[in-house]
Amino acid sequence: MTRRHLFIASAATPLLLAQKTESELIEKIRKELVTLPYYGCFDFLTFKLEGTTVTLGGYAMRPTLQEDAANELKGIERISKIENTIEVLPLSPSDDKIRWSTFRAIYRDPSLSRYIPGGGLSNGQFSRRRGGAFFGGPFENWNMPAGTTEPLGSYPIHIIVKNGNVILVGIVDNKADSDRANLLANGVSGVFNVKNLIEVDRDQTSKKAK
Repeated sequence: MTRRHLFIASAATPLLLAQKTESELIEKIRKELVTLPYYGCFDFLTFKLEGTTVTLGGYAMRPTLQEDAANELKGIERISKIENTIEVLPLSPSDDKIRWSTFRAIYRDPSLSRYIPGGGLSNGQFSRRRGGAFFGGPFENWNMPAGTTEPLGSYPIHIIVKNGNVILVGIVDNKADSDRANLLANGVSGVFNVKNLIEVDRDQTSKKAK
């Protein structure tokens, strides 16, 4: 048996097939969540798959997003149970103000503006390799009144605000960008505390190491 035939035979084992099926299911769940119509920069959804049970977590600015996330997954084959632990953030005009101020501080910063999905252009849906999409006006006009809407899509840097406390979560190209976002968020008026959970893209780090 040639090396090629050995590879094909090993790839067909039940264990590898099960792993492939689970990977496909995880990717399908991820895609369904990040493409929810009202999923935006001020939300962050997570999930854990254990067997056929999915546990949803994270934060949602609106109760409808919490409900939609669970409902969207109910139609996926192989999912038998959904535990919904997504936290709905409290209504707060002061938190809304912090959200938009932090958004503008980060995404209008000269060194971080490249992370805007679509580069801040208008006229339709845009996406990045790690980002999502924004549906709305051009970048210069992202000054929506507090609480009216939010930039939609899975942004590279999500901004979660609760009672004046900010959580930054997402992925960037390098540690300097993560540190810069943290510094800018800490400089926003009304912010009590910033927890920086932004990760560095390992692919980018590996490329620089070569």
